[in-house]
Amino acid sequence: MRVASLTPAEAGAGGAGALRSRLAVGVAVCALAAMIAIPSASSASGTPRCTTSNLTLSFVRSQGATSHFTLDFALRNVGSAACQLRGYPGAGLLNGRARLINVAVKRASSPVLTVVLRTWQRAFFTFTYVSSGPCIPHSFSAYGLQFFPPNATQRLVYYSGRFGLCNPSVGGSPGIYPVRASLGSL
Repeated sequence: MRVASLTPAEAGAGGAGALRSRLAVGVAVCALAAMIAIPSASSASGTPRCTTSNLTLSFVRSQGATSHFTLDFALRNVGSAACQLRGYPGAGLLNGRARLINVAVKRASSPVLTVVLRTWQRAFFTFTYVSSGPCIPHSFSAYGLQFFPPNATQRLVYYSGRFGLCNPSVGGSPGIYPVRASLGSL
């Protein structure tokens, strides 16, 4: 940005007014540039929510230590327009017949953010549980997971084969984290 200065001819009676005009124009230009360069916090407000029919579910990775496992999943926007996700996916454990097992999945304490997905972009979330190993005989088996994208009523299903979990009374309830824009770590 150039600093405004007065020429000797402008320094006369109207010099101060000319300097104020130049400064006012400079401030206005800087304010406009700042508004264009900084995204608005409400930029997602005009973007519609993602519908289940425009999302696909995929398994990303598994991590575990001391019988505690985290499973990371992605929701990909396969629709033709941008959409947004905000909040926690609904989650449930499935038995061998793809029916819901009556075990509550608790929401983990984590910041809730709005994620805007352009076509083919992904949002990520994490499911956690304690494996049955240290809990036997206080354990049960699941064969898959069902997820409802935030604010959706249709499920997406992930089948993984049989896996064992601690009963919630022994190992704590399975957990779910809210959607986020990058995989990263929790």
